[in-house]
Amino acid sequence: MSEFQCYKFKTIDRPLTESERREVDGLSSHGQVSSTSATFTYQYGNFKHKPETVLEKYFDAMLYFTNWGTRRLMFRLPAKLVDEKAIKPYLYGDEYSCHIELLKRGEYLLLDIEFNDEEGGGWMEEDDHDLGDLAPLRDDILNGDYRSLYLASVSFAQQEGRDEDDEEDDDDEEEAQSSKTPPVPPNMKRMSAALKAFTRFFEMDDDLVSAAQALSPDLAAASLDYEKLLAQLPEKERVEWLSRLLKSEPRLDVQLRKRLEQFAPKGAAPKPVQVTGAELKSLTAQKEKERKEREAAEAKAAHVQRMKQLAPQEQALWKSLPFNLERQTGKSYDLATAALKDLKELAEYQGKAAAFSQRMLELKKDYARRTALISRWEKAGLFK
Repeated sequence: MSEFQCYKFKTIDRPLTESERREVDGLSSHGQVSSTSATFTYQYGNFKHKPETVLEKYFDAMLYFTNWGTRRLMFRLPAKLVDEKAIKPYLYGDEYSCHIELLKRGEYLLLDIEFNDEEGGGWMEEDDHDLGDLAPLRDDILNGDYRSLYLASVSFAQQEGRDEDDEEDDDDEEEAQSSKTPPVPPNMKRMSAALKAFTRFFEMDDDLVSAAQALSPDLAAASLDYEKLLAQLPEKERVEWLSRLLKSEPRLDVQLRKRLEQFAPKGAAPKPVQVTGAELKSLTAQKEKERKEREAAEAKAAHVQRMKQLAPQEQALWKSLPFNLERQTGKSYDLATAALKDLKELAEYQGKAAAFSQRMLELKKDYARRTALISRWEKAGLFK
């Protein structure tokens, strides 16, 4: 299998200028470039530019994935809109496999989320992942919603812990399990489409996500009257905001809301929820157990329903066998084998497995010379 790499870039705050578009188009002959996006794919060879440099200069988001297991999502964030102190607890560093980093680049910060699966990613195609599905997370982060960062941080830590279980000594493992995880953001139960796409892209454990949701408090968004808050701005400052609006300054709405919120009454901030690695691991195991029990109950109910639907067809299925067996074609043998599998399942449900086994021995004797047919039945487990 040949190597596969895909780089996807996207503008969010503004489109590329015509000169920028020409520059991006000249980066590689493997690209498809528009005024708002660029995609570069490789079956052989590599992108000859640092993706973080391309992101910093031209775009607001980048997605990278390969068939050997590397997955990377990057956002270019206006530094003046980012609360670095609030984001810091969610950063995660690992020299070899995965990381969440915040890199300073002039007036921007590059948020870099990367995961490397040592087992590889398998067959991949360009359309497997869409950067547009993940782009809304950039606005979430700028607005102080760190649910994606929390899930990435604990997911990476969980994966690293699983990989290193055989390598760590007891003291290191105990220290890792007793350390606090990052603060659990609120409203994890309200998974947006972008957040769901994020968990799929990084192949996060559904049980870990369920554990995070169980820990996360539900908080209603503060209802602020921004028009009243706007009246509290000095006249000179209001004129400055309008002037910046006329110049089409990107993300001015986010900046203005943050400024106006400084005039809002300060309520008591909820106490952040934090648990140790061991507590999160235990809760994840509990969610896994609950999921398996739920799935088993659902499978049992579906099986009972199927058997009830199959029971009235029992005689018709037995009668269909001679017709299909006498045709002696691959397709007719498949139909006969499928009918027998249904009849075996029904017999076991009805407590008539012994009677079914006896009929199968008779059929085996009657068609003993048809070795291909008997082989099909053996592979289908009809004689067990």
